[in-house]
Amino acid sequence: MSAQTQWLMSFFLMFASCIAHTSELLPFSHNQAVTVCELTNNNTQPRFNEPNCIDTTLGQVDPQNTNLWIKISFPYPDALNTINKPLGLFLFAKSASSIYLNGELLGHNGLPAVDSKEVVGKMDTVFYVPEQLLRQSSNELVVNLSAQQSVITLRHPIHFIGFGHFKSPQSFIQTFNWLGLILLGAFLVGAVYFLKLSFSPENRSPYRIFLFLCLLAALQLCAEISRGFIHYEYVWHDIRLIVVTACSFLFGLCILLYTSMKMFEKSAFHWFYGGLLITLLVVLFAPGFDAKTTAGVFFPLIIGVIQLFIGWYKTKQQNYLVWLLVQLVITVSILLSAASFHEITYFIFIGMLLCYFFWQQASEHQHHLLILQQEKEKIAKLEYILKQNSQPASAQKIEVSIAGKLELINVADLTYCKASGDYVELHLVDNTEKLYSGTLKQLETLLPNDFLRVHRSFVVNLQQVSSLSTKSTNEKANNHLVLKNNAEVPVSRRLVPSVRGSLKSIS
Repeated sequence: MSAQTQWLMSFFLMFASCIAHTSELLPFSHNQAVTVCELTNNNTQPRFNEPNCIDTTLGQVDPQNTNLWIKISFPYPDALNTINKPLGLFLFAKSASSIYLNGELLGHNGLPAVDSKEVVGKMDTVFYVPEQLLRQSSNELVVNLSAQQSVITLRHPIHFIGFGHFKSPQSFIQTFNWLGLILLGAFLVGAVYFLKLSFSPENRSPYRIFLFLCLLAALQLCAEISRGFIHYEYVWHDIRLIVVTACSFLFGLCILLYTSMKMFEKSAFHWFYGGLLITLLVVLFAPGFDAKTTAGVFFPLIIGVIQLFIGWYKTKQQNYLVWLLVQLVITVSILLSAASFHEITYFIFIGMLLCYFFWQQASEHQHHLLILQQEKEKIAKLEYILKQNSQPASAQKIEVSIAGKLELINVADLTYCKASGDYVELHLVDNTEKLYSGTLKQLETLLPNDFLRVHRSFVVNLQQVSSLSTKSTNEKANNHLVLKNNAEVPVSRRLVPSVRGSLKSIS
């Protein structure tokens, strides 16, 4: 079996395992008929026929800032026979709880109370259910719930109640946390990378925005997947939801700030403050924290789409159109998947958006480096021309001693000079050689700027250079200049960039 096939099989088995876990739970429907009694002065189980008791549905039960007793009557579900034993009764709810099945106490999760004396319970818990307690006819489940320590009020504080195979509640919560950990690692790597770039001498604003985007995404993801790893009390669930919503809101504002700065430099903050006000109002008045979290990133994205359309319409730049289409697709995807948007789906979309931003910034950085290189070449050429114009006339000829006689040689006739002990070999265009009495360093000060030191022993007349070539011998690259008379002069590896730049300057 190939490695690729093994990887695919592992992925399939992991996915199937997650599906199998979720199928092991047998929930009570949110439309399940229940009788609810609210207690105000004691914690004694009611008879469920008092005036303070009402008939309602499970989805309408709200134990926040109160103390409730709930009675659920149900027949023996045949689906229980398909669930592995031992059985457990799972309760995922923002409350402390006590559970009774057919008159027998299954256990406590914290301790419900009518006031602040309540002992806070876990957000997700399981109670062992002895098989002999379940009747084949009718059964009665009584649950005492209270949530007196609430920080915020949720629309649906009871997430799940039902039977399943007795094991840790975390086995059934956020079963795709392994993918969340991969995304978390990617966000943290991005944060470290942009933290380093934030101290660069270039324009640091985009890098700092990307740093905050990565940190916010990582913090929000940590808060989101924490429920699947940490068995926390229900009070921390409120704090977790606040952190998730705040991170989503701040993440959206960072995106809005980035698009505003890119599209409208002069009026960027007007767009930003306007978008901030709109998003803040929607987040504050949206029903439920799922809707608030979605709105926190959706509205900045849709405002960014409007900005990008205006920018593209005015400039017709292709990169604005690509950016517009990418952000529009992600925004529409968020809207279409809003019902099942949270947990991992949200962060997949966020990861895709960040990947595009990183790719876009890398492209802009590469384009910026290209422009800088072109500007450097222009500056080098101007400097060369200035040096040539300021070159003294006396440097157009040099004196050499031949057989005791002094002779003047035009520097334009020189192809290259080579150090040779206490002398310098002067190689001329007619392939003749003469000796200069002195060092190469002394001679270099007399020569015009057409001459360049390319090696510790060679100075070359750039006007006589035909090309710069590289030869590979024994896995080692040797650089050399080919002159117009076919002579070859070695070039030091560390001097290759400056030689190449000088050749471009005179071309």
